Amino acid sequence: MLVTQKYLIKNSLTIKNHSKMEKQVEKVFVKLNQAWQKGDAVAVNDTTYKVKTADNLTFEIDKQSEYLEMQKSPAQRFALGEAKERLEGAYISFAKLPENVQDAIVRGEEYLHKSAYPKDGVIKESVKMVQMVYSPTSGSRLDVQIKRKEEVTLAQAKAYNHQFTQAEFDKMVNEGRFVSFEGRSSNGESFTKLAYYEPKLNDIRTKSALSSSTYLYGQQLTQEQADSLNQGKETKITIKATKKGPLTYMVSYSPRAERFITKSLEKAKVKDMETKDAITVSGEKKKKQPSNAISM
Repeated sequence: MLVTQKYLIKNSLTIKNHSKMEKQVEKVFVKLNQAWQKGDAVAVNDTTYKVKTADNLTFEIDKQSEYLEMQKSPAQRFALGEAKERLEGAYISFAKLPENVQDAIVRGEEYLHKSAYPKDGVIKESVKMVQMVYSPTSGSRLDVQIKRKEEVTLAQAKAYNHQFTQAEFDKMVNEGRFVSFEGRSSNGESFTKLAYYEPKLNDIRTKSALSSSTYLYGQQLTQEQADSLNQGKETKITIKATKKGPLTYMVSYSPRAERFITKSLEKAKVKDMETKDAITVSGEKKKKQPSNAISM
């Protein structure tokens, strides 16, 4: 009798665990009305998922449906199916790209594509930078920028109805730094963008600016912090909710890589002290050099 009870309890726990596994939420992409979007899926049975999209649309879909795709990793921002459709529209075969390049594209990273084709009896090269981008207003799209034959000039340096100044142009092209500028849409709406010179394209390249909607280590930036980083300034930011308590970092931002560069405040202080010491030692050496030269 005791053995039977143990078996029943064990079997009951197995069923409960199995039930929990079945109810596990999966991150998915679904194609509805010819547009891919993210959703959360829960298995209804062995063949069906119940999906809820970001706009609270709920429906059931077959697990083998061509309109359903499982998210491969948390960093994946776009469906493989959408990336394939978009790139083929730009005459790039997604299937022929290496797997690591495919993964980078669906993470929203830029990819420089080079190809050769015959024209007028000679081989021509095509070079273009492609990147999947998303806008809350217009949705996702493939951004394509073709390489210029010659290096961009000041007169040609324009973006979003903004003509870059000589100072901005020099900062990007000659100093290798980025600038923040105000762009304008066709209907007069203004917005902040970041721009830098991309030698692989012989052209100015633009990226989205940081805002109070941007997250760093799970914490939203303040508008003041975002503005400071957009100006290329290293900014002191304290992340309040961490396992070790509040942690302060010196933060900068690279629009080219679209990544934050962080270092702990303690390490930043040590590096600053080392730099000052190095300058002092260097200065002392320079002062001694003339007398050494004379004595020789």
